[in-house]
Amino acid sequence: MVIKFHQQIYNALESESLKEIDLDFKFTFGCTEDCMGSCCMMIDILLDPWDVETMARYLNTSGQEFVQKYCLYEIGNGSDWPHVKLKDAASGPCTFLKEDGKCEIYPVRPRNCRTAPVGRAVRFNYDGEQVVTEEKIFMIPPTETCAGFETGRQWTVREWFQDADAFKYYKFSDHYTELINYALVKLSSRKWMSSAIARMMSPFLYGPEILRAKLGISEEEVSHEEFYLRRIKALKVILTDMAAGFGFGPLAEQFKAEGTGAMFAGSMMDRVKKILLP
Repeated sequence: MVIKFHQQIYNALESESLKEIDLDFKFTFGCTEDCMGSCCMMIDILLDPWDVETMARYLNTSGQEFVQKYCLYEIGNGSDWPHVKLKDAASGPCTFLKEDGKCEIYPVRPRNCRTAPVGRAVRFNYDGEQVVTEEKIFMIPPTETCAGFETGRQWTVREWFQDADAFKYYKFSDHYTELINYALVKLSSRKWMSSAIARMMSPFLYGPEILRAKLGISEEEVSHEEFYLRRIKALKVILTDMAAGFGFGPLAEQFKAEGTGAMFAGSMMDRVKKILLP
């Protein structure tokens, strides 16, 4: 669903039904009391793992408890890749929308919420082993009730992103989106991914506290941000190994020639631990 969404945006930009802008593009915007919160209902708010992690910590709960309580967890059609979105926002007002129209978790609001009305889509190309990231920035068409473009201060897109701390969120989002793209393109994951494998990935995506407890990794040893990057890296290694076992990906020939025992010496958890530990 994540990759599909980005591709839909690219298609809209290429057909010019959406206009591409850049970081120096200027616009006027400011939320008003009259329409406060109107954009926080009947909308799909997709969450990256970093969104889930920061919101869960803010609410003093675990990532998996957050997903169970506040999210719809779905397996993507055609890719079998797991994704989550805020469940109440999809069918009515967001759970975190207060009576005054303000956000209960505003300091840790999801990436898509913090950058609206500016949107961003990415896609990844491969030049050998090098990953080339291509981004497109655009203005999200306002809803009928949005009065934000009629008032407020003037911003450049760069200023808007800086004010929302969006660049850090985009960095972490891109790591995750590139992992999905890598699995689909390089590992042919559509041909072997299953709901069981998706469940195996869940602690790496949405349950960092589970991995920390199992491996004895404290926050003092590895910060939240660094641990997130290491989890994505570890999951990439695991999926590459799995793909090889199914005959796909860059290690498929090595797996075929050397066999499971020679190629995967030691347990998977031992290899993962080497990535996750400092």
